[in-house]
Order: sequence, then C-alpha cells, then structure tokens
Amino acid sequence: MHRCGAPISPPTTRTGGDLGRWTGAICVLAIFVGAPNSALSQDLASVNRELTDIEADTRQLLQNPVSPVHRRSDTLVEERLTDGELFLRLKDYLRAAIIFTDIVEHYPSHRAYPESVFLLGESLFLAGDYLGARARYGEVIDRASDPRFQPYVQRSLSRLIEIAIRTRDFEGVDSYFARLGSLPSSALEATTAYFRAKYLYNKAVPVERVLDASPSQMMDGVDRALLEQALQGFEAIPDGSPYSLQARYFAGAIYTLRGQYSEAITAFRMVLEASPATPEARAVVEQAYLALGRLYFESGLSEQAIAAYQAVPQTSPHFDDALYELAWTYIQIGDATRSERALELLSVAAPESPLNAEAMVLRGNLLARSERYEEADLVFDEIRARFGPIRDELDETRAENPDLHAYFRGIVAENLDDFDIDHFLPEPARRWVVLEGDYQRALMVLADLTEAKQLVRDTDELAERLGAVLKASNRLSMFTDLRRQRERTTGLRNRLAQTTAFLIELQANDQRGAASGELAQVRTERERLQEAVARMPVDEEDFAERDGPSLDRYRALEGQLQDLQVGILGLEARIVAARSIMVSLDPQKVDPEEISGQLASLDAEIARYEDEIQVVRRQLEVGRLQVGVGDPSYRQDDASRAAFADLVGRERALIGAGGAEFDRAYGRIAAVERQLNERDAQILGAVRERVSEMLRVVDEETKNLEGYRTALASLGGETVDVVGAIAALNFDRVRKRFHDLVLEADVGKIDVAWARREGHRLRIDLMSRERAREIQALDDEFRDVMDDFQVDEGVDQ
Repeated sequence: MHRCGAPISPPTTRTGGDLGRWTGAICVLAIFVGAPNSALSQDLASVNRELTDIEADTRQLLQNPVSPVHRRSDTLVEERLTDGELFLRLKDYLRAAIIFTDIVEHYPSHRAYPESVFLLGESLFLAGDYLGARARYGEVIDRASDPRFQPYVQRSLSRLIEIAIRTRDFEGVDSYFARLGSLPSSALEATTAYFRAKYLYNKAVPVERVLDASPSQMMDGVDRALLEQALQGFEAIPDGSPYSLQARYFAGAIYTLRGQYSEAITAFRMVLEASPATPEARAVVEQAYLALGRLYFESGLSEQAIAAYQAVPQTSPHFDDALYELAWTYIQIGDATRSERALELLSVAAPESPLNAEAMVLRGNLLARSERYEEADLVFDEIRARFGPIRDELDETRAENPDLHAYFRGIVAENLDDFDIDHFLPEPARRWVVLEGDYQRALMVLADLTEAKQLVRDTDELAERLGAVLKASNRLSMFTDLRRQRERTTGLRNRLAQTTAFLIELQANDQRGAASGELAQVRTERERLQEAVARMPVDEEDFAERDGPSLDRYRALEGQLQDLQVGILGLEARIVAARSIMVSLDPQKVDPEEISGQLASLDAEIARYEDEIQVVRRQLEVGRLQVGVGDPSYRQDDASRAAFADLVGRERALIGAGGAEFDRAYGRIAAVERQLNERDAQILGAVRERVSEMLRVVDEETKNLEGYRTALASLGGETVDVVGAIAALNFDRVRKRFHDLVLEADVGKIDVAWARREGHRLRIDLMSRERAREIQALDDEFRDVMDDFQVDEGVDQ
C-alpha cells in the first residue's frame, strides 16, 4: 500500500510563473496502485519531457559565459552620458562630474568620449572647480584638429577665457590661440578673434582698480598697447557673427576707459540697433542701456540719460543700478520729486538690493531739501535704527580683537571643516554688502577647500562601506549578472530535485508493497524533506517572492532608524532653543553654568547616539545587500536538497533496480547536476576575482586619500593666513561703510535741525523786520499828525 507523502504531480513543461509549481493533490500517485504499465510509461515519458526542458534551459544558460569582469550593457556609455546630462540640467554638478569622469577614464575610445570630456569640464566649471575645468577644456583645445572634438572647441575656448578672467591667471592662454590659429575653419577663425580680443582686454585692464578709480584715473595701470590690440580685434568682428554684439560692447567699454565718450556712445548705440534673440544678447543690450545712461550723465545730457536708464527692464539684474542712477540724474536737472519717486520704486522693486542703504540716505537728504523735515527725520531715524546696531556689533568685534588678522586667521581655521560665511560677517551686514574682488575669491577658496575636505571624508566613508560589503559572507548578491546566473542554476537544481521526487515516487509506487524497516524510515524522512523541496523557488518570480519578506524587514528597520534620527533632530532643536533663551534667564533664580553643563552633557549623549545609529545603519546596509541567492536561507535549501538527494539514493538502493528507464532518467539528472556544479564553480571564481580587484582598487584609493589629506592640510595652512588677511582688510572696509551710513544719517539729522533753526530764525527776522517797519510807519504817521497839529495850533494863534 502506498504511503501518503508530499504533494506531488507529474512534471510538465514549465513556462512563466508556473515553473516548479507543485499543485498535485495529496497522495496523487495512489491512483497508480494496480494501474496498467501503460500509465507508468506515460509518467516516465512526462519525466523525460521535463528533463528535456531542463537540459535545454541548462544549455541556454551555459551559452552565456561567466565573465571575470562585470558585464555591462552595450549602451552603458550612452546611458551614463544621459544620466550625467540629466544631473547637469538639475544643477547637481558633483554627481554629473562623477559620471562624466567614469566615462572619460574608462572609455577613451568610445564615440561619446569627446562630449564627455567637454561636459566634465562644464560640470567642474559650474561647480566652481576652475582648475579642474581648465584641464578638461585644455584637452579639448589640444585635440581641436580631431573632427570629433571640433564641435566643442569654441565653447571650451570661451570657458578658458572666462576662467582666466575669474582667476586673473592668463598663463598658457596664448598657446591655445596658437594651436587654434592653424585650423582651417573660417568660422573658427572669427570666433577665435573675438575670444582673443576679450583675452587681451582683460589682460590689459586691472578690473578692480578701474572700478574704484575716478574717470580721470581709469587708465592708470592699464596696458595701453594691449588695450589697442583688443580694440582692433573687437572692431574687426563682422556684423551678424555670433559675438558681434559683445564685440561692440567691449569697444564701447574701451572708448569709455580712454575718456572718448562720443566714440563710446556710438559703439553702445550700435549694440541697441540689433534685435536680441537670445538671453545672452538681451543681457548685452541691457548693459548697453546702462552704459549709455552713465555716459550721458557724465556728459551732462540728462534727458538722454533718463531715457537710457528707463529702457532697462525691471526683469534685468541691473534694474536696481538703473533706478539708483536715474535718481541722481533727476537731481542733476533739479527734479527732486521724480528723484524721490525713483528711490521709492527702488525700495519696492528691489528690496534686497544693497543700493537701498545709500538710497535711504539720498532720499532723506531730498526730503530735507524739500523742507519735509518730519519725513526726513523719520528716514534718518530708520537709517540709524537699521545700521546703527550693525555698526556697533562690528565695532565691538574690532575692539575685542586688536589683532584683527589673528582673529580672522582663527575664524578661517575653524571654517576649514565647516564653512559658514556668517562667521566672517554678521547676517544683517551681509545683506547690505556686495562681496567683490579678493574678498569674494578668498571666501570661494575657503568654501572649495571645505568642500574638498568633505569629499575626502565622504570618500573615506564610502571606502569603508565598500570594504564591509566586499568582505561579507554573501558577496555574490552585489553583482547583478552573476546573481541572475546563480538564481538560474539554483532554480534548475530545484526543478531537478522536484523531478527526482516525482521519479522516486514512481519507483516506490511500482514496488507494490508496504515498506518496512530501514526502507520505511528512509522513505519517511525523504517525504518530509520532499515538502521543503516542493517549496523551493524555480523562476524569477519565486526568487522575488522568497526575498521579499527579508527585504521588507530591513526596510522596516531602516524606517525605525530614520524615526530615531528625526527624534534626535528634535532634541537638538530643543537644545538650540534652550541656549537661545539662556540670555534672558535671571541668574538669581537659575544657575546658567549648571544649565550649560547639562546641555553640554546632552550634546555628548546625542553625538554618541548618532554614532551608534550610523553603525547600525551600515550593518543594515551590508545585510540588505546580502539578501538573495547565497544567503543563509538559500544555504539551508542547499543542505535540504543535498540531504534529499542522499535519501533518494539510499531508498533506490533499498528498493533495488528499477529498470533501464529509471536508470536513464537518474543518469540524465546526474549529468545536468554536474554541468550546474561546473557553472556554479565558474560563478564563484568570478566573484572571487571581481572582489579581489575591487578590494585592490579600494585599498589603492584609501592610500590616495592619505595623500589628499596631506595636500589639503598644506593648503589649509596657506589658506588660513591668506584668507585671514583678506578678511581682515575687508572687515575694516565694511565697518567703515556702516560708519559712513550712520554718520550721514547723523549729519542729515543735524542738517534738518539746522534747517529748522534757520527757518525759525528767518521767520523771526522777517517778523522783526515787519514789526520794525510797522513801528516806523506808526512813528512816521505820528510825526505827521504832530506836525499837522503844531501847524494848526500856530495858525490858531
């Protein structure tokens, strides 16, 4: 009598999600007890068909070789290039640079290489890494004769000139023009001529000195010969070329430097004759209107200056300059009312403009001149209320730090790891200050150095994470292609085991007798394991379903960690709030030092918890990456499957020969198993080889990080001294500006008070003179009356 075992059904051809599904009823083979031999033959034929399908799937799997290096998509470079361009458009320049660097370093022969080199330069330039960008743009120029690079030559040359201007480092630029001069393209020649003229202009003119100079001193320090060459270059640019508007503008700027206002006006008006079709062209036109307004103002042509300033659109970044200078133009013609309106419009249309500080002073003076003394007083009081505390704070900082250079060196040293511009100037002051020249460049250097240090720390952390994953037990899951192959071999093994289960059931059922003794014990154990074999995954959906619960548990744990992190952030916010209100506490009622100590203790606890969360997060990350074929649950399957195969062998030995058909079927199963063993050995070898190479790269990069840290430490020492000195100089400059603003407000109030006094004095004088005239008139009239009276009296006598 057949003993009921695991749910078994005859093997059928498996497709899609039905692969390996054991859907037969309990003891389905009981129907074969006493059945004709034809039924057994049909079942063996079904087994053979299943084995044929497995053999075909195995051959198909073996046709895909196992590569010791990670197999990539045939369109990987194009896909990576698209990803990089997407990050570039999203202004995530760092990620874009990483992707383009990968293409440039690993695919130098790919057709996308030239574009990747240029886009890498763009990413670095927009991220503020001018030196790195210069190297990439220089590579494009060096290979300008290669047709693949020519579409990017003009833009690379433009960026190189811009980098030279921003860094004021023109070394090597002449060599770029020398290389481009040998190219035959006429379009390239026209473009090169413009960039060469722009290069000569910026090399000839010390921009910062010119900005601070009076009109009569603007040519001081200018290289007149280079400036003449630049002018000739700009004037040689033909109309209709892509840079004709820019060339005309630069020509006007050169004439302005020379004091040739008439020629400059002509050049700027030529800019206005064009119809701007691009944002760049419109920006040039807006700047031309502003330049014309200034030239007309200096030339005393007030009406033309007003028209030029009013032509600057409100959407222009120069709109606040136009309004402020328009107000001065109205003052030039004596129209204080329209000047005041322009200043009011400035405060409304551009409330964040630093020019509003000077505009407030000017408006107060205009109100005072219009004898609107109460309004003028209010404006001057507002200036004092707004800028007085800033001045006092800056004065306090200056008084507390006699050695200002040393003070800012200390601030720079503190900012090397965490850049914050608020440490250099208080936030209320920064709103009214335009960072220009050396100060802006110094702060940019400090920000870049801070970012570089952070990138080194991030890279170090990434190396640690990679090392932890690469040294984990189930490293196979990291490699998608190898994991897929191992899933297929595992699925085929499970199908073979399930087919073996069906086959041994057929053989046992064909015995037609009750099992006893050792055979019964072996069969019972085999049927127990057969249930586990029936549940083993055989296709992609099975593996996904098998891994889902484990991945869900990791996601839940990661969510709990995130909740803990949010709770810690809330605690940190409470600590910050507590520190902010400590200044208002009564020291007679609470001990500030005790509270500070408690808060410091909480800070330490929070730091410890954050470190522990970071450790757990990394452990979860490593664990989640190991989920899949090869993890403990699959290793348990392997053990169960091996034990099942051993029990099947013992049962077959106890049953005895089952016939040639059974032997051939078991032989086919064993042959496929050997093929799968060979493939699994190849997969594990590829895993070891890849992991070894990756660990070598990680170790190499870890050693490189030490060099980077040393270089950054050296740069940090230089940065502390140089940026500290520049920050100290600009701090005094900023402090003087706020002193001047408050002083002008004080002078304005004095002027208002004096004007009021003068007004009162004039009115008193006027009243006194009027009273004197009235008294004199009365005296005269009295004398006349007396004279008449005396005459009449004499007549009477």
